[in-house]
Amino acid sequence: MTPKQSTNSMKTVALFRRRPDLTRTAFRDYYETRHAPLAVQHVRFRKYVRNHVVAPADGDFDVLSEFWLEDAKGPAALDGSPAATMLRGDALEFMDKDSHRAFALEELIAGEPRAVETAAARKYILLMARPESVAQAEFLDLVRNWGMMLFAGKVLSRVTMDVVTPMAGSSLPAEAIISLWPNERFSDAALAQGAGLITIESCETPPEALTAAFR
Repeated sequence: MTPKQSTNSMKTVALFRRRPDLTRTAFRDYYETRHAPLAVQHVRFRKYVRNHVVAPADGDFDVLSEFWLEDAKGPAALDGSPAATMLRGDALEFMDKDSHRAFALEELIAGEPRAVETAAARKYILLMARPESVAQAEFLDLVRNWGMMLFAGKVLSRVTMDVVTPMAGSSLPAEAIISLWPNERFSDAALAQGAGLITIESCETPPEALTAAFR
């Protein structure tokens, strides 16, 4: 099976933690009912997904956000805009001020191309750090092969890999992110809950909402 690109453009991924005084439920509620709607009013997204952590209960982050921008200049143009200043102020209402951001090139390893998810979707992610003794090309090949092996178990409908490059002034505790979409054959026992495997629930803003909300 030949890996294919699911998109021809870079996206941005960001790991955010909740403010220490908030529960994960309160953090998610604010993000989905206040911050995300505010963002789509002022930023022209092509695709915008929030991957909320379900398990483990405690971890380094509470959401992994993914977004693609219509502006060809990307996050650099957004960061210097009035919209970014306003959104950073709102983020302090529910997010810890420290976050990790990176450019990411998403690659479809196996399964159908990624589509719009119209309802909250359960899936799994794994942040994979490259050992210093392993070259990047070899590391990415190992990740691809592992993803294809999991797909061969016939309990996943899609496997993708993000190759990440930290943005200036930021960092990300991984060079690759594997995402696993379970299918109807999946059960809790079908995929071993190995160390580092994170259960998430994805919330995607529909494309028509992205278009209608932008001011």
